This record gives sequence, C-alpha cells and structure tokens, in this order.
Amino acid sequence: MVDEEIKDKIKNLYTQKKYEEVIEVSEKYTLPEERPSGLINLIGLSYFLKKNPTQEDFSIALSSFESAYLKEKNSIHGLNAIKNLVIVGIKISNVVKEYVKFLHKAKDFYLEASNNFQNNIEFLQIGIILFTYLLDKKKIKEIILNILNGHVDSKDLRGQSTFMINYYDEWSQKEKIDISKKNVKYFSKLNTKKIVKREYLVNNVINLGFVSCDLSANHSILYFLKDTIRHLDKSKFRIFIFSITRKNKNDSSQNEMRELSDEWFDLQEFSNQQIIDIIQEKKIDILFDLMGYTHSKRLEIFNSRAAPFQVSWLAYNNTTGFDTVDYLLADKNLIYQNEHDLYSEKILYLPNIWNAHCGFKYQRKFNELNALKLKNFTFGSFNTFMKISDETIDVWSNILKNVENSRLILKSSNFCNEDLLMHKFKSYGVFNQVTILDKFNFLNHEDHLNFYKKIDLCLDPFPYNGVTTTFEALWMNVPVIVLKGNNFISRCGTSIIKNSNQDYFIASNKEDYVSKAVFLSKNLSQLNSIRKNLYENILDTDIFNTKKFSKNFNDMLLKIVDINN
Repeated sequence: MVDEEIKDKIKNLYTQKKYEEVIEVSEKYTLPEERPSGLINLIGLSYFLKKNPTQEDFSIALSSFESAYLKEKNSIHGLNAIKNLVIVGIKISNVVKEYVKFLHKAKDFYLEASNNFQNNIEFLQIGIILFTYLLDKKKIKEIILNILNGHVDSKDLRGQSTFMINYYDEWSQKEKIDISKKNVKYFSKLNTKKIVKREYLVNNVINLGFVSCDLSANHSILYFLKDTIRHLDKSKFRIFIFSITRKNKNDSSQNEMRELSDEWFDLQEFSNQQIIDIIQEKKIDILFDLMGYTHSKRLEIFNSRAAPFQVSWLAYNNTTGFDTVDYLLADKNLIYQNEHDLYSEKILYLPNIWNAHCGFKYQRKFNELNALKLKNFTFGSFNTFMKISDETIDVWSNILKNVENSRLILKSSNFCNEDLLMHKFKSYGVFNQVTILDKFNFLNHEDHLNFYKKIDLCLDPFPYNGVTTTFEALWMNVPVIVLKGNNFISRCGTSIIKNSNQDYFIASNKEDYVSKAVFLSKNLSQLNSIRKNLYENILDTDIFNTKKFSKNFNDMLLKIVDINN
C-alpha cells in the first residue's frame, strides 16, 4: 500500500504542474505493484505533460493508462484510464503513427466496460471521440442511438449526436426534425427581458446581431460572412458581432471582422446568460445563429427569446428544432416547397444561392488538365474523412475500377486513422490507387489551394456534402461531381454547382455519378475546355458574386421586419 502522505504529496505536485517531481517522487517512494489506479493515471499524465517528452515518455504514459484500467476496471479510475488512453493516444498517434496500437487497446477496454458505464456521460463522450478517430461508423451509430433514444441528460451529447446523424443516410429528414424537437427540453430557457417588437419605419436603423464560435484563423465561415456584411446598406443596418471565440489580436481574419462591425464583443469567457443580457441591452432586432449543433453548448442563447427575430444561417445546414428560431435561410435547390414541414423554422428563400464566397487573396491562373500530359487521371476530395461514408467509398471505388490508370487523392485537415480508411478501399481492390496526403505537408492555406492544381476532377462526398471544399475547387477551376440528396445538408453541392452554371455535374443517382466521372475521364479535351470555362467565368457566377448576394440578403432582412408588421 502506498502511504497516504506520499499520495497526497504526489497529487499536490500534479496540481502544481510539477510533472517531473511527480515522476521522481513516485519512482522513489512507491512500488509499481502497490500503486492504485488513480495514482498510475497521474504518473502517466505526468510523463505526457512533462517538459520535452521523448517517445519513451509517450510509451510509458500510454502503458500507464493501460495498467490503470486493468487494475481497477469497474471504478471511476478505470473510466479515467480509458479517457486518458483515448485523448493522449490520439494526440500522440497524430505525430507518431505506431502509437495507434494503444487506441485499439482502448477500443477493447471500451467495449469491455460498456455494461458498467453505458449511461455515463463521460463514457459516451469518449466513445464518440475514439470511434470517430478509428472511423468505426457502426459503433458511432450505436452510441448515437443510445444517446438519442435514451434519457441522457446532456445537452452537449445530444447536440453532438444530432449533428453527427447528418453523416448517415439511415435517418430521414422527418426523423431528424423529430430528434431536434425532442432536444429542446434538454436546453435551458434562460432569463430574458420581455420582447417589445418595434414598428419598423423607413428611416429605422435595424440592429443585426451575429453569434459565432468560429470567428478566427481563416475559418471557412468568414469567407461567407465578411463580404455579406461589408456590402450591406449601412444606412439601414448596424452590425453587432458577438464572438464566442478566443480573442487574438494577431489574427488578421478576426481583426478584419472587427473593422467591419459597428460593435464587437469578445465573449468566450461569458456564460450564456451573460451573453443574452448583452444582446438584449444592445436591443438587437434580428439575431443570427451561426453555430447550430456545431457548437451546441451555446444553443441555449437561441432556445431563449433573446431578440424579436432569430434566424439560423450558414453554419448548420439543417433544422434546430427550436420554436424560438423563427427562420432558416435557404434557396430553392436546398429545400423544396413541399418540404417545409420537415423543418421547425419558417423557410426564407434567397433568390439564387443561400451563401456566396468572397474568394481568396491568392492570384488565380489557368492550369491545364494534368491528364493531358500525364499517363494517369487524378480524382480528388479534400473533405473531412467523417463525410466519406461507406456508400461514398463504394461509388468512388467503382469509378477507380472503371477508369484505367486512375488515382484518388484524399486530404483532410483533421485526420482520423487513415490506415483504417485505406483498409476500406482495400476491400474493393483499389488500395493502390488511393493516396492520403499528410496534413503536415500543408503549412498554410495557399499550399492547400495550390494542391488542387494536381487534381483533374473533384468528387463530392454524400450524404453530407462538402461546402467550402467545393467553392475552393471551383475557384481553382476544378469541376466537382455532386450527388443530389434528400435534404438541405445533402443538397448543398447541388445548390453550389447549379449556381455556378455547371448543371451537368449534378448526378441524380449513384449510377449517374459514376457514369459522369468515367465519361469525363475519357474525354479529356472536353474536360479541359470545361476547366478553362471555369477559370474565365466562375467569378461572375452567383457563388462568388458577393455584392449581388449581399443585396439579396439586404432585401431579405427588410422582408423579415416587414412580414411581421
């Protein structure tokens, strides 16, 4: 048994972040076989957190978590050991791939412990993290079902699960709205002042509020938001931005948004109630949710009536389920007239596209089709791996089989375990035709964009379409094949391609998707002409015409207040 005084000393040292001393005292005054599970966890964390850890330190850390679990499987210390093994294991595996073996051990431990912790919030959360990294969508689905069908009292887990069902075709849009509506009771309704709707006159200035957790570091949302705000009629609108993002004075993107707003608020450290109080103090007329279930912790702001009109736009392309969110912005390609009952919000249609991209600061130039001078044809997709469903892999593999000397290049900014993704392609016999790029080779956004020059034709995943990646590809004059889906989130590709005047690239079904890809790969001169047309004309289309979009957005805002007067 480890002396209680020694245990307390080690705990205090850990609290003080004196990790080297934790290791020193532990090794000097305790025997490995006598250490309880909680102490073993602290030692493992100290090896990971110490200054300048080595690969040997990483191995000791992960082995310690393994030992901690095996020693007290059914206790809270055993649960903490699994959690540490997953979180630390993922961080280390992203740098040193061989350590992924510990994550497979974590998987075994997780499955073994399921009966003991099946309704534990921390356990369910760590399961989603683990199986997302391992790309085990079947297990993720099991956890999601457990959360949504049970009575897990966690707005974070329910919000995360609601977001993740969009990666699956198994849930219909009717089921998605039902799930979203059930979520409401798990999100608190916070204290708000009684809303008194103003009578909006011609000379009124309307106060617009935008709430976001993503206003930093060239986040994709900024490319859609900043020009929309920049071109609004400032005689009619005042812009208030409520940023729930870490303040960074050196962030050029964030600073640009600060300059575009009339008032900016750094609110990351503020509670939801405090944020509501500020919103109401500023008498916001129309409040935009730029988060949805992508940041469910903050949805309480919109589950409460913080402003007369509350609108969902841009970040989460589906319904919130909240009766306090009045409108969802869309276009006719995303939500059909007969589908309004599948969304809890009233649908407000923008005339062309539901967003427009401001483009990039890098100079464009036309790049001829690589396949004209090379012996192979290169398909590509730079979407997050979670979007690459098993159905998508099936279709892409079919394309590779039917196109001689073809290859597929994949790249994601948030890599999961790429070996497991490759294994899925291996089962189709196209393993040697797939390349996964190392994310660490792309040090900046310009490098990322330039790699599109190596791609002949982009392939969009489904049912969860790419958005930013599709805009990027078209900007770089690379066409994108998309599959028309059955709800907002699975029709984003259709809307973008339709509004870029590239209707041919919209596939009506999986067979059509394959047929189009194969045809274009065998008609290189035609494809090259299409790419040249993109280069010459894409910036004049609705998808990059931010002035036109902002005018439409401007008119839509006026319509909101007019409708309600």
